[in-house]
Amino acid sequence: MGAESARFARCAACCDVGGTKVLIGFVDRLGNVLARERYLLGAGREPEDIVGELAARLHALADRSSVDWNRVAGLGYGTAGMMDVESGVIFASPTQGAWRDVPFRALLRDAVGVPAWIEMDANAAALGEAWLGAGVGADYFVHIIVGTGIGSGILVRGEVLRGWRGTAGEIGHTTIEPDGPLCNCGNYGCLEALAAGPAIALRAQAAIQQGRRTSITELADGGAISAETVFRAARAGDQVGRDILDKVVEYLGIGLANAITLLNPQVVALGGGVALGGGDLLLEPVRRAVARRCGSWIDLERTRIVLSTLGEDAGLLGAARLVWKSSGDENL
Repeated sequence: MGAESARFARCAACCDVGGTKVLIGFVDRLGNVLARERYLLGAGREPEDIVGELAARLHALADRSSVDWNRVAGLGYGTAGMMDVESGVIFASPTQGAWRDVPFRALLRDAVGVPAWIEMDANAAALGEAWLGAGVGADYFVHIIVGTGIGSGILVRGEVLRGWRGTAGEIGHTTIEPDGPLCNCGNYGCLEALAAGPAIALRAQAAIQQGRRTSITELADGGAISAETVFRAARAGDQVGRDILDKVVEYLGIGLANAITLLNPQVVALGGGVALGGGDLLLEPVRRAVARRCGSWIDLERTRIVLSTLGEDAGLLGAARLVWKSSGDENL
């Protein structure tokens, strides 16, 4: 099928919502991204605000890209939060605001005008990677997102392992250091509070306040210190940057070793801005840290720890896969 004719074939509308950005697009049954747009979340974080802007942007994107809206099979929507995907209710979404028990799928369906399905962002990314990325062919696959937060999607023979209320996979909120820093979930010492992007930046700021000599301040060049600033410093040989990454590797090693021991996956893929942005610094050390902590019964030679391959499109493609699977319209 040619690129132009593909635009008039059946396709899925997709949306991947992060803490500050939204990626939307249209994807066909083969995983071809027909159109995409990225935008920042506005000040209005109420469900109706988010859904209204999304509907307007999707219709405008379809018009600009010559995508026939009558050929849209449905909308797949991935976001951070605790939810019941069967009923379409989001229990809580800390990155969006003080949401409680929002009938979000119904809001999407009514605003966009097509059937809609929702999914936790980590699960959506796992579905995308299992379809077209690092998890292809793996019956037991875990995709861990390390970015502003840390979450995971767990797939067993292509199906999401949800738990009885649908909230399985919150690896970022497993306790790694009982007396560690306060996490945004209210607990102390969670993996997310120790190894996500904000935690890396906070550790760098603390080192600077302690008077340690480091190039991190100069590399930030008057801007906010981020995980990427620390990565740049570490690549240049900065000792503070290296020390911070050593701690991140230690914490991620504990978290991954726990997941591998518990779930026995064939493939663990690391995605998200922190994991991919610092993959050259983190991947091999994390593999070694995991090996030190796993029991002898774990076959680490055939348990692959890799970087995800789809980048920011993982969630978008996973949302499309959700449409094809949920609507019964897949031909894969």
